[in-house]
Amino acid sequence: MIFHSKNTNIGIRHFRAALALAREQSFVRAAEILGVVPSALTETIKQIEADCGLRLFDREARPVTPTAAGGEFLVAARRVVSDFDLALHDLRRVGGIERGAVKVAAAPSVVLHHLAPALKRFHAEHPAVEVTVQDDIAARVGALVLERAVDFGIAERWHESEQLAYEPFHSDPFVLVCHAAHPLAGRAEVALADLDAAEVIGLDESTGTGKRIAAATGLPKGLQNGRLRAHGTIAQLTMISRGLGVALMPELAASVIQSPDLRRIPVRDLGLRRTLCIVTRSRIGLSPAAERLLAHLRPLGSVASG
Repeated sequence: MIFHSKNTNIGIRHFRAALALAREQSFVRAAEILGVVPSALTETIKQIEADCGLRLFDREARPVTPTAAGGEFLVAARRVVSDFDLALHDLRRVGGIERGAVKVAAAPSVVLHHLAPALKRFHAEHPAVEVTVQDDIAARVGALVLERAVDFGIAERWHESEQLAYEPFHSDPFVLVCHAAHPLAGRAEVALADLDAAEVIGLDESTGTGKRIAAATGLPKGLQNGRLRAHGTIAQLTMISRGLGVALMPELAASVIQSPDLRRIPVRDLGLRRTLCIVTRSRIGLSPAAERLLAHLRPLGSVASG
């Protein structure tokens, strides 16, 4: 039997780079996620292409897209990275909780209100465990869990996949956020009829919050879109703090920026809320360290079990 053998410098980081580029469809965004400069990512992709003698991505297309050969490579790459991470995950479990490592992905509001307090207690008990926290939007939190880039995430239900398990954790009502000098700022609560659509700062539907507002029934169209739009709630809050308008957003997200210029007011006839979930991979157990961190985290949610 003859085996083909060839020395190669292609490793798991090359596979991760290709998967990130395929997911983000942009060298700049993929490089940012990987923590490298775009030129370094370009060189990594070129190394794979030179090694296999095939062009994996169409760099001229916008967004960047895989070639036919690249699509086949990515299927194999996902399997290789998944198997590698699972083997590494199992190896770390052998070390037990005292020498473990945990990676978590969550929205900034969850980091502030839930994860930080849980981490404080966890580190007091297990100071040797290394914990990495990545803040991101719901769409990418699920993707990070799927790719085993993190042990678990906390986000809204975004990906409908049998490979993901969602455990309800916290119910977060939407509120009105306005400047302290706004005419509505002194109210104990407001109604939708009190809001001026011309003042609303909308949110991009690529986020979980923006998606939920766009799908909300009974919410006037003018209150969904807004004359100004932001890609994230941090940008919304910053604009509101400068008196540029008002916004409807989850109460936790609205409290990320602690400023005397901002007011959060309940909306009595809105009834809109998001459910944050603990996101894990189906049928794959967590490490002892990750399980212990979750044990500290669960009691801090409003709807979590256990």
